[in-house]
Amino acid sequence: MAETSLYRRHRPQAFDEVVGQEHVVRTLRNAVEQDRVHHAYLFVGSRGTGKTSMAKILARCLNCERGGPTTQPCGECESCRAIAAGTSLDVIEMDAASNRSVDDIRELRERVGYVPAAGRWKVYIIDEAHMLTREAWNAFLKTLEEPPPNTVFVLATTEAHKVMPTIVDRCQRFDFQRPSAAQIAEVLERAAGSEGIEVEPGAISAIARSANGSFRDALGTLDQLVAYGGSPVKTDDVLAVLGVADAELIFGAADAVADGDGRAVLETVERLARSGRESSQFIRDLIAHLRQLLVIRTAGTVPDAFTVTPAQDERLREQAERIGDIAAVRAIDALSAAQSAIREWGDDPRAALELALLKAARPDVDPSREALAQRIERLERGASGPIRVTEERQDAPGAGTEAERAAPAQSEEAADAETPKADAGGGAAIRAAATSGAATAEAIDLERVAGLWPAVLDQVRQSGSELLSAVFAAARPLAVDAERAVLEVGFPPSAAFNKRKAEAEGNRERLTEAVRMIVGERLRPVYVLLDGEDAGAANGAEPAMGEDELIERIKAEFDAEEFEPEEDSA
Repeated sequence: MAETSLYRRHRPQAFDEVVGQEHVVRTLRNAVEQDRVHHAYLFVGSRGTGKTSMAKILARCLNCERGGPTTQPCGECESCRAIAAGTSLDVIEMDAASNRSVDDIRELRERVGYVPAAGRWKVYIIDEAHMLTREAWNAFLKTLEEPPPNTVFVLATTEAHKVMPTIVDRCQRFDFQRPSAAQIAEVLERAAGSEGIEVEPGAISAIARSANGSFRDALGTLDQLVAYGGSPVKTDDVLAVLGVADAELIFGAADAVADGDGRAVLETVERLARSGRESSQFIRDLIAHLRQLLVIRTAGTVPDAFTVTPAQDERLREQAERIGDIAAVRAIDALSAAQSAIREWGDDPRAALELALLKAARPDVDPSREALAQRIERLERGASGPIRVTEERQDAPGAGTEAERAAPAQSEEAADAETPKADAGGGAAIRAAATSGAATAEAIDLERVAGLWPAVLDQVRQSGSELLSAVFAAARPLAVDAERAVLEVGFPPSAAFNKRKAEAEGNRERLTEAVRMIVGERLRPVYVLLDGEDAGAANGAEPAMGEDELIERIKAEFDAEEFEPEEDSA
């Protein structure tokens, strides 16, 4: 067996050895026990999830010489050993990728008519079944629907949507789930123990994470590492062979995003570059890590499937407390965009990674509306304290330590000191409004609405109403009536035409929705004309757009022509 690969030697040989796929094991076990084995099964799942292994286990259960059909094949009789070795005359494996024509299926139909050679059942395992041509499927249809007695077909595929519906209708379908990192780690530890291989816990974790839900890939990687450095297998060996980013780099990058530390971001990328590991793989691992943090923040606890060791469990919980929802989502978006730029446009991986992480850690360098929302969230989190994530959710008011309850004032001062004094979107007013709103339970006041007014107009523009945002360019909020949920918006006298356009049907609702998304409250706008020509400029508003200018802009935007109404001849 020395020349046999590790994943072949440690394929599960019985239902009890299968990790995961409990729904498949239970159904097939009951079918064997109750003599209700179906004539055709369709196994669907990604590579390395155990589809072929499950088909061979079913064949051993049906053909075991010691009491078969049985759910506990002995593994020692001639039939069990032949099936495990792939030499059984009654278990025929066919690769549909290279045997996909009508002639191949005709040959298969001729063989189906023969009775089993040694066992009680004939089992046909067709891998990559979706590769068969439509003509081959049509030729196989009748045989699949009405096979000879004691004949079972198992079709295995990674792309079930490519299998003809008429074939799927004649099969019992089982969807194989991708195993978690913990389940892959269990298989690795079992195989290493059986082979006498010493593996560091960190190496087990790194191999399980790099396997991408494939038992076969994980065992193949372990086999490669044993050939590379022998036993014991060390974490550094895994990183050297696979170029996989280790947990410390991933946690360090997430810490830098949570802390808003641009320098730490650059240092993390520098350590990654010096290690020689692949930036694209690091981006994939970091996206998966940030996704885990979002799940933990939402669920309030760390799911068992996320961690392999207790220490990692605790660190995930601690990090999820510190990172904000908006920060995590923006980081995932920025990293995904960098991943696409690297793959599709050939961007420099290091530069793309640095830019994505800097945008995530420092929203002040990103002019987008999402970055503005993150800056506001960061200020509000500084005023209200961090979210606690424990084994059980702590949502009760007043939860946390004395130090945490004392943190708002310090965080507010630090945030105000770090944030630039002014920006293009009215940053000073936004900072004041956000800090005031957090400290007074999001109270609605004119200062807060005025500070967020540029973002409101940007939301109107991004919602597809660019001309409407131009209509409001000279307007400014004048007053807020919280009890009546009314927002008074003023236009300078020179913008009377703009005011009429704002009052048009549908435009008022568009502004209401934009205010709701940015300010967080649904306020109904009421429009008034100001007394002075320079009233709008006094508050920093843009000069009013006159009627002639707006008409010219409409003509340019929509390639329109202006028609004068015809006079009534009467």
